[in-house]
Amino acid sequence: MIDWNLTGQYAALFLIDGITGYFLQSMGCVLAIHAFNKKQITARTLVSMAVVFAAVSFAIRSIPNINFGYHTILIIIVYAILSCTLFKTAIYPTVLAVLLTTVSILFFEALTFAIFTAILGSGKFNKLFINARTIVELIRKALLGIPTNILLITEMLIIYNYFFKKSEEDDLSGKTGERVS
Repeated sequence: MIDWNLTGQYAALFLIDGITGYFLQSMGCVLAIHAFNKKQITARTLVSMAVVFAAVSFAIRSIPNINFGYHTILIIIVYAILSCTLFKTAIYPTVLAVLLTTVSILFFEALTFAIFTAILGSGKFNKLFINARTIVELIRKALLGIPTNILLITEMLIIYNYFFKKSEEDDLSGKTGERVS
């Protein structure tokens, strides 16, 4: 017999981790890619790229026998290839954007780790974040990642606005043209 309570918990975990984790980090990456390619972003492009990238991240991280770190390298490569082939971005700025996003995620995760450890203490933080095993603990772990992703998106919005404003200024002075994605 199907345990609908457990099924509901797994569905909640999938949605929470998918939206607060994979999707938000993918949105940050998409913003960076558009900033570095000096392309105006539309809501449709933002959402479609973020959904594709989130699905790719989830699929790659779900592959067994890939050690931590290798999946990150694989994700970087796949993001760059998909962005260039499906979304027609230039390779060099796209690779820079994906690498910047990865470094930013690492930095913001370290910052979040330091803050939560200072507030909660290392024992309680480890129980909540590192030693998560049950579905409820995994949901808490996903929710603890939200500050990292908010910082990432905020950073990428600032970078995007800077590059886009610079692109418009260059366009007015005749240096470059604006491209819309």
